[in-house]
Amino acid sequence: MRVAKRFKWEAAHRLPWHEGQCRHLHGHSYRMTVELEGTPDSRGMLIDFKHIKRVLKPLIDAWDHAVIVSQDDDELREAIEKLGTRSYVLPSDTTAENLCAYVVHYLGTRALQTLQSHRIHTIRVRLQETETCYAESEQSVAHFAAREPALAKAKQTA
Repeated sequence: MRVAKRFKWEAAHRLPWHEGQCRHLHGHSYRMTVELEGTPDSRGMLIDFKHIKRVLKPLIDAWDHAVIVSQDDDELREAIEKLGTRSYVLPSDTTAENLCAYVVHYLGTRALQTLQSHRIHTIRVRLQETETCYAESEQSVAHFAAREPALAKAKQTA
């Protein structure tokens, strides 16, 4: 069984290394579909949509009407700071592909116990930058479960 929840937000970004127009600061009306696949319970339900929303709402709220900026884009980060503009710093370039992978990782790490308790085995995210362009990423929940002990140990030593 597969269930899906859609999200939308407005945000700006740039790809300073890009050879085309994307090197300039510009905005998108992002649309995203999060799909979770697994085995429904005895009543036929996989997961309540509110659980998906609860995990992702803080991220979507942080991105909405903000500048999403790479941690390596010092010039833009300085301008944002000077202007006092809302921003969200990513550890990578702000491509649709990287945003999509970021959401998969965010969901897989912040909601691992919820996903496991609902017998969900696959996370799939489709992130649309425009009406005609999207990136898609998929990861097994087992991938995050296998990494959890290492992540917990890293947090304890930090």
